[in-house]
Amino acid sequence: SPLEMVVALEQASQVKEAMQQIPQEQQDVILLAYFGGYSQSEIAKFLNAPLGTVKTRTRQGMRKLEQILKGTMP
Repeated sequence: SPLEMVVALEQASQVKEAMQQIPQEQQDVILLAYFGGYSQSEIAKFLNAPLGTVKTRTRQGMRKLEQILKGTMP
């Protein structure tokens, strides 16, 4: 429905804005994982980074996004 489309676009806009507020390293792993569909192992190989580092960046980035979005999303 048109209302659902408006809500989805607003939420997408808020997520995009929140993503810009977290460190680039965290943005990279989140984008590759959630929007690129890559596993954390694949991301580690792609970025030439230890798997533990990728896991930490993902966890910290998601935690920061949650904190940012809690104030802007219902």
